[in-house]
Amino acid sequence: MIGPIALTPDEGAILAATKLRQEELFHESDGAQRNGELALALMTSLLARAAIPEVRLKYFEDPTYRTGRIKGSYRQLFERNKTVGDDIFRHPNFLQHLRYFLFGAELPDDIIEAFSGKALSFGHVGPSDASELGTLSRDMTRKYHLAVHIGPDGVAEEFYKLALDCGIYQGHALAIRKRVASIR
Repeated sequence: MIGPIALTPDEGAILAATKLRQEELFHESDGAQRNGELALALMTSLLARAAIPEVRLKYFEDPTYRTGRIKGSYRQLFERNKTVGDDIFRHPNFLQHLRYFLFGAELPDDIIEAFSGKALSFGHVGPSDASELGTLSRDMTRKYHLAVHIGPDGVAEEFYKLALDCGIYQGHALAIRKRVASIR
């Protein structure tokens, strides 16, 4: 699935009151706590109706989908730091994952359209197709100066998420991520 998920009216109301950027929480004394309860309510509803695409949940839950030096899934990283159960969804660091669950990769719409159009035109993306998509991603990163705005690792991760959302095999999505991350 590419793009935002469909929300119920109640979920839309919760989302409208929720701040999805951690840096926005510190303008009010109880902002983080109130926002955490909203994030928990939204996640509870989304999970109850299985609204989050499977690949997006795998990105959070499956250790093989996580990139980086530290082993374990994103959920396991929270748990390793003594944040467990519903407290994971309340934690300000969870907001980046909630944004991905709701909206998909955080890239400009024209880039998402170009990448997904090319990926879908291949049908099943094989290794050579992944290489071509990696080159396309790297070229768009340079053209739109994404590495400057997001950072090379951040933009590489967003292309990885986008590749997963396009239904690309996880190993090939990692190859695309690696090609983008090679920009310095």
